[in-house]
Amino acid sequence: MAAPSTRKRESKQNQREIFDSIKLQTKEVIQSRKNINNIIDIQSNLESDESAVVKASIKALDKIFCHFIANGSLSEQGPVLETDADKKVREWSRERYQEFQDRLFKLIAAEQISLQELSLVHLMHLFQAEGQHPLPKLPEGREHMFPHEFLEKLMLHMLSLEKEATPLLTRFQEFMEYEDILFHLLRVLAKILKGKSNVDEKFLKNLIHILEHITLHNTPPKEEEKTKLFCSNKNHFKWNYGRAKQFFSIIWQQLLKHPLTPSLYKRVLVILPEKVLPHLDKPLLLTDFLMESYRIGGAVSILALHGVFLLMQSHNLEYPDFYTKLYALLEPGVLFVKYRARFFYLLDLFMTSTHIPEYIAAAFAKRLSRLALIAPANIVILLLHFVGNLMIRHRGLVRLMHRPEDQKDITDDPYIMSETDLNACKATESSLWEIKTLQSHVLPEIANTAKFIDRDLPKLEWDVNQDLETTLEDLLEKELKRKYPTDDIPINFEKPTKFACVKHEKLSAYFEL
Repeated sequence: MAAPSTRKRESKQNQREIFDSIKLQTKEVIQSRKNINNIIDIQSNLESDESAVVKASIKALDKIFCHFIANGSLSEQGPVLETDADKKVREWSRERYQEFQDRLFKLIAAEQISLQELSLVHLMHLFQAEGQHPLPKLPEGREHMFPHEFLEKLMLHMLSLEKEATPLLTRFQEFMEYEDILFHLLRVLAKILKGKSNVDEKFLKNLIHILEHITLHNTPPKEEEKTKLFCSNKNHFKWNYGRAKQFFSIIWQQLLKHPLTPSLYKRVLVILPEKVLPHLDKPLLLTDFLMESYRIGGAVSILALHGVFLLMQSHNLEYPDFYTKLYALLEPGVLFVKYRARFFYLLDLFMTSTHIPEYIAAAFAKRLSRLALIAPANIVILLLHFVGNLMIRHRGLVRLMHRPEDQKDITDDPYIMSETDLNACKATESSLWEIKTLQSHVLPEIANTAKFIDRDLPKLEWDVNQDLETTLEDLLEKELKRKYPTDDIPINFEKPTKFACVKHEKLSAYFEL
């Protein structure tokens, strides 16, 4: 019985012989059509159990068929003086080419990721060859034809992948950088979605992954920037933003007709404001979707917030309860959601206007002050700066700083946190005792920040963007770098008078020095 090492050497030897054979057969086919039957031998290796042999066969067949496409051997219509024998060879070659294409489409769903990506790359090689040397007969007066059917077939296979498709879709992104690919991709996706009434979660997930990486531009590239084209040239293709916008709008209108899972719902809401709404023909068609999302609550409402605001700001959408709904989102849970930084960035943007009624600004200031009492330390500073900025923008809120004499006990606070009506919550009758309380915070950074309420307000606002991503580690590092006076570090509740236990401690009755 042969040893494992011997069998391994024999396997490598056999593999090397197969590689040499494939290389020789490929060379012979390209040199002379008399050796065209070698294609069958090479294609048989596509069924091999060894991925290295399959990959070598793919590369060889890609080289052969790209050569055939370039010299016209695979055209639908042969030359005028084509003989019957040449016609049979051409038709036979087209059949083998179709078989090779079909095999590559199946391999993009292979178990091995490297085999998936290799199949995609070589499909795009064939696609490029067909784009530069069209196989169908060109209509009279046309010099170029983009292979839409090929791209449509490729997209249907990629969108229908059942298993993890992220690596393959990520690899496809490098081709989306070409303007002709991007334009016709939008055209093909619009056609696919219009023709599909039922799609599953995997299809939608793969589609959204592609859409997340599509960036449209409405300005022509600068002279120094060379237009990237994959299988066209400047004479045959020119970026048409108006048409691209139409296809893009159809894609999104069709996509949002299908039910989305919670994770896909959130992914869609993340990209809508910046990547989608600016490039839609009629952004207001998304009003119902965004409004419904905004009413759901929680993280979904936070993500829908930006889209609703853009429709109000840029497209005159009327939403009189916008600030009431925004106020309702200021619950303790918002301090811990994944999209917290995005939410407070947008909240700051929405509250920037000095035309907001004072009672609304007071309600927000009071609600944020309450949240600061229970917020993690790294978020407290953000909330304090936020409240401070509201007071700078609305100077009438200064009276909330100076009402301690009216409220000896927090139970006397007239503010009603559970009230959803911003006017009826009585925030303007309250005071910011919460910020006064935070002056006793254990962290000096927070205690010092809260002291702004005892001083005159600055003329310039605090930059809350610097606080959005602050972590507990950042606070700790800052504290460690701080230089404290030796007598300014509290290590006990009571100042000791001698080496003894704390007053009223039971052990003090038995132990004292």
